[in-house]
Amino acid sequence: MFDKLLEILQSLGHELLPVKIMMPFAGGVQLRMGAFLRVLDGGKWYWKIPLIDEVIEEHVVPRTERLTGLATTTADGTAIGFDAVVTYRISDVRKAILDVQDLKDAISDSCAGAIGTELSNVTWVDIIHGNMVEALTAACRKRGWKWGVEIQLVQLTGVAPVKNLRVSLSGHTQHT
Repeated sequence: MFDKLLEILQSLGHELLPVKIMMPFAGGVQLRMGAFLRVLDGGKWYWKIPLIDEVIEEHVVPRTERLTGLATTTADGTAIGFDAVVTYRISDVRKAILDVQDLKDAISDSCAGAIGTELSNVTWVDIIHGNMVEALTAACRKRGWKWGVEIQLVQLTGVAPVKNLRVSLSGHTQHT
């Protein structure tokens, strides 16, 4: 009996406190009855109305997202496969929390498309000599601002020529 009561109180503990302490590596938003109230900076404490205010926090320090299994065809016709590592940080916590359902998916989708487009406009030689880091970072950074994210660096890993199955199949089909 008391175990259940203790469990309920423990689960509601943070909801019942009138203060929210934000860790230095986090940022957040405070909602009052579901409506945006204010942005909360890390390393500070804030008053809140128990059971009425909700605080949603997110780490705002740099982190990485690995994009795997990507492929494109370069300007000189070389089909390549590659992975990418995207280093980013949240620059606008309100956008990152309230305007995006899944921030990692938004970054992955935006960067995968931008990287594919950029690499399809250059040659295989440009890619293997590492001349693309700034261009890829700039292309992804441009898209990241929409989600409240600053893309800091985009790096390619495991870049290799691959056999393009679609090209192979289309070259061997017979027309009747």
